[in-house]
Amino acid sequence: MPSSDAPENLAVAERRPRAVRWLNAAGVIAALVAVALCAKALADDWERVRHSIAHANLGWIAVALCCGAAGMTFLGMLWWSCLHVFGDPQRRGHAVAWYFGGELGKYLPGGIWPVVGRGELAQRAGVRRTSAYATTLLSYAVMCIAAAIVCAALLPFAGARHGLGWGWAALAVIPAGVAAVHPAILGRVLALGQRLTRGRVSLDPPPWPAMLGLIVRAIPTWLLVGMASVAVTESLGYHQRPSQVAFAAVAAWILGFLAVPVPAGAGVRELVFVAFSGLAGGPATAVATIARVLLVIVDAIGGLLGLWFARRTAANTLSAANFPD
Repeated sequence: MPSSDAPENLAVAERRPRAVRWLNAAGVIAALVAVALCAKALADDWERVRHSIAHANLGWIAVALCCGAAGMTFLGMLWWSCLHVFGDPQRRGHAVAWYFGGELGKYLPGGIWPVVGRGELAQRAGVRRTSAYATTLLSYAVMCIAAAIVCAALLPFAGARHGLGWGWAALAVIPAGVAAVHPAILGRVLALGQRLTRGRVSLDPPPWPAMLGLIVRAIPTWLLVGMASVAVTESLGYHQRPSQVAFAAVAAWILGFLAVPVPAGAGVRELVFVAFSGLAGGPATAVATIARVLLVIVDAIGGLLGLWFARRTAANTLSAANFPD
């Protein structure tokens, strides 16, 4: 005798594919809007810097672009390492593609869209939703700690009156950040997350050396970010201590990241860089804006390639599931 719940179960089953289609459509629309806003940011900044770039040393500009691309790739690899540490191993290329695809979300107003974009791309490819979102947030925390360490390391060489305030603040962050990833503390944070999400987020804290290893893996990103601004400064023929320019670039990048309501930290990074770089207002603004343009180019190219790669791998996975050998 058929169950009386059969019609209801059938209706639920029919609604699920429809909900998935709507969710996919919403994801496509959000991605298109993010790409459009990224292009607008590039166009707006380009109008302000094209004269400076026309008189710049293009060799140094190319060095800066390569440093920016390498730095952002290292952040993608940092997230890949986070997935491994928390027991969800993935292919490195896949994780980096999801990272770049999700980063387009930072051009949308609000600070959650890069997390949502990266998490959804990974989840659709088979990564546990818990790991996708939790490791994204943890990778952000790790990269902030690494940025503080790099600022502190540059402090003795920067020797700038304005830079010292941020540098000493960074020194205070280092022991706090290193302690925060200890299982005794991180475990409580993860347990709190588990309670707040009613068990949907359930992760065990990894060994302390593993977390410290993640911090070390994030350091090259900030060295490359600093080198990119140094290269831009050289390209424009300005003379300033490279360590101070790098110091200002890292401080500006991380403070722009922490300015959550501002899309991609627009404006915040430039103001911080002008304050800490030791350059005059005009040259500092030119360096900061060109560095931002190069970062937007990296985000745009990397994001589009990441979305294409994620879509291609998802299609291949679906094809393999429907037509097994």
